[in-house]
Amino acid sequence: MNQPITLPLTLLKRLERLATETRHTPQSIIKQAVTEKLDYEEWKLRQIDEGLAELKAGKGIPDAEFWARIGTVSNARKKTA
Repeated sequence: MNQPITLPLTLLKRLERLATETRHTPQSIIKQAVTEKLDYEEWKLRQIDEGLAELKAGKGIPDAEFWARIGTVSNARKKTA
């Protein structure tokens, strides 16, 4: 599936500048950026699916316990800062 994509002029200028400064081709920069974004989005969806499966299996915690844990983490961070 080779279809051209259209980028706004501002992105093209940034891409050209970055390519010049890093001595990479614009194509390699785009390929890396798209690959990293796809990897992240796929990972995020897997995490969501795993979390939903855990909830369905009854492995969730009550709201009050969740907020208590968050408060504990938040307070611990304040104490170490």
